[in-house]
Amino acid sequence: MKKIFSLLMALTVLGSALGLQVGTAQADGGLIVYEGGLYVWGKGIVFHFDAEGYRNKDLKDASIYVGSDFYDLFCWVTSDKEHIVCNAQGGLTQFAGQTGIIYLGGQIFYVIIPAKAGAPVDESLTCPQGQVLGADVLVDTGEGYATYFVPGDTLADVESLAVSWFGQDYGGISGDLYCDVEPS
Repeated sequence: MKKIFSLLMALTVLGSALGLQVGTAQADGGLIVYEGGLYVWGKGIVFHFDAEGYRNKDLKDASIYVGSDFYDLFCWVTSDKEHIVCNAQGGLTQFAGQTGIIYLGGQIFYVIIPAKAGAPVDESLTCPQGQVLGADVLVDTGEGYATYFVPGDTLADVESLAVSWFGQDYGGISGDLYCDVEPS
């Protein structure tokens, strides 16, 4: 009887210890879902995640493993508190098409490193009558990222106007300069 009691006591202590560890891991944040990645001129490679319950301080140790080395990711929670955006700087485009492993918020994600989308075009383009020069920019809509055309004679002009129009929700230029109808 004494042996059975000791065995039950040991199993109870072991079960309590394991249960406590699982509870703490869940308290830090919920499930993170990888939405995709792309190259953004002027920003580098940007990875988007769907997640709730995280704070910026929960993301400070994020990294990506690719090409037999670890690289830091600079991650933040968006203003709607439902998305995480991570920026990978430092020439990761040399690994375009390869698989990388992202460590974020205690979770692991296998991602394909996006390619750098063409070099910026000559900024001296002339547009036909009724159109203006500009570029597409990424904007956090609260339900994901959308692309909007922003006019400007140079990529710097586009970026400046995008920051004034969209503020914190501005996510970067997502393409080259081209001609389009001016937004109203």
